[in-house]
Amino acid sequence: MRTAVLYGPHDWRIEDLNIPSLNNDEVLLKVKACGVCHSEIHQWDIKVNGLEYPRYIGHEVAGKVLESGKDVKDFKPGDRVAVWTDGKGYAEQINVKSNRLFKISENVSFAEAMAEPIACTTNGVIKSDIQLNDTIALVGTGFMGLILLQQLKLRGPKFIAAIDPREEILELAKKLGADFVINPEKENTKEVIKNLTNGKGVDVSFEVGGNEATLNLAADICRMEGKLVIFGFHPGSRKINDLGYWNWMAFDIINSHFRDLNTILNGTRIGMEMLNAGKINMQSLITHKFNLEEIENAFTAAKEKPKGFIKSVIVMN
Repeated sequence: MRTAVLYGPHDWRIEDLNIPSLNNDEVLLKVKACGVCHSEIHQWDIKVNGLEYPRYIGHEVAGKVLESGKDVKDFKPGDRVAVWTDGKGYAEQINVKSNRLFKISENVSFAEAMAEPIACTTNGVIKSDIQLNDTIALVGTGFMGLILLQQLKLRGPKFIAAIDPREEILELAKKLGADFVINPEKENTKEVIKNLTNGKGVDVSFEVGGNEATLNLAADICRMEGKLVIFGFHPGSRKINDLGYWNWMAFDIINSHFRDLNTILNGTRIGMEMLNAGKINMQSLITHKFNLEEIENAFTAAKEKPKGFIKSVIVMN
């Protein structure tokens, strides 16, 4: 089977590897699509200390069941499924434990059915415990922010403000339910939020951009004793600018990063059911598709974010 293997920074090699043997509790999946995750970019772009190469990354997988192990009862060949896996997804086939598979309805394409990011946003919404009439800011409304936006809207907030420097992204955010959009390069975000909240700041401020600037801005527009949700700030270097200010403001700091497998799988189940029911629109978020041989271009697009970019997906021919 053809597999994209990362040997070092910008060093992808397409190799023909043997199909792994199937355990009794696994299914063999024909991979149809695998999304490029923001958390993978740093290990592709630079040599990260502590990481071993070659690496078999790719975890936003969807495809069709080819074969089931003898103990698998819920999935049969031909089933369309999304997968939670921690790697090896940029390949034609992959083995996955059956309790980490989630069926895809016929109205959902393989490229849309990325279980892992939907699990992350679902668990983020659950953990932030949004209340009716909450005021919410999303600082960074790229791929993950636009999924969050749709799910948060279902919780009945007073308003959601989407904050991003890309005008085309803000236009899409409005279509997907944002009540207000703010371009921080054209407007004073803090002043706009003050005007919207009678000077208090928002009840819940989500950091989604994944960098120090978006984290600082999320803190700056959160009200005293409000919820500061750290959602995207985990890949690469990590630095909190002013923990003393956070303490003074008595923020309820919510770490929206999940490691417990049961939590992840529960979020995946809920999120995929929402996707199958049409509660989440993923189609408009898939902007760039590449075949396996174009994986370097897929990662370059994910890093550089050309105009109109939201998400790169590797689609198997």
